[in-house]
Amino acid sequence: MFGTWGLLGLLWGTIFPATEIGLSTFPPILLMALRFDVASLVTIGYVVLRSEDRWPRSRGDVLAIVAGGVLWSVVGNGVWYIGQDLTTSVFSGLATSLIPVFTAGFAWGLLPAERLRPLSVVGLGIGFAGAVVMLVPSGVMTFTDGLLGKAILVGGAAGIALSSVLIRYADTSLSSPVQTAWSAVLGGVLLHVLSPLLGETWSGEVPVIAGVAVGYLGVVSTVVAYLLYVSLLQRRPSIEVTLMMYLAPIVAATAGWRLFGEPVTVSMIGGFLIVMAGFALMKRQEIRTELTRYGAAD
Repeated sequence: MFGTWGLLGLLWGTIFPATEIGLSTFPPILLMALRFDVASLVTIGYVVLRSEDRWPRSRGDVLAIVAGGVLWSVVGNGVWYIGQDLTTSVFSGLATSLIPVFTAGFAWGLLPAERLRPLSVVGLGIGFAGAVVMLVPSGVMTFTDGLLGKAILVGGAAGIALSSVLIRYADTSLSSPVQTAWSAVLGGVLLHVLSPLLGETWSGEVPVIAGVAVGYLGVVSTVVAYLLYVSLLQRRPSIEVTLMMYLAPIVAATAGWRLFGEPVTVSMIGGFLIVMAGFALMKRQEIRTELTRYGAAD
């Protein structure tokens, strides 16, 4: 489990520097639309070659597809990178630390087996306190593009968290590749519709580095990572799966600092550690169980 978490955290952590490269050429919604175009082609080809049962047959199947296509693809990726375009890839990566906290909150209401105990509710509050530290480090809220970008990232984190809980709630019968293909197609179509509605334009030129970034985002950071993500969600509690989100911010912050010279501030690090501490308090028993299991496996 920890090996898979680590790989998934690494793949998602590299999304942010790859997106920063792509944003130098494409507007954010169009960039994500192209990302899901690539992902759609790859996953559809895979499903066809495998001759899998590819049609949704239940409400649960449809709910899982919509959760992946709308909340994960459009809100958690397309709208998310509008926020990154207003801030930095470092902060965008650190904002993913909120996803497990939001996941716990949504699971509390939708998944009876994952309800929070009283002390865990305290941990939830600590997690949100860490978010405030990252969002408003000075303690004084001044409306700027940067603050708007940060707020959008928080909304994106909530979208990804809700999608993971709804996929668990839906109890879909679709395989991971089929669900991924449907979600990628739905997300790509919606993003292509949304892009001109928001007035996005681009020159039509595609530098090689931008093309490589789109390909990486579509194949590695979407298809490979999402297949791992959905597969784990279908087998493990959503809170445990999102634990890998605490590796992704470290990868993203390191890459943003090294590649683009983006600052990593004390408030960012402090807020991230507070969020991580809140999550650890919320899921202390599950984490202890996983650590025990991992130690026994060694």
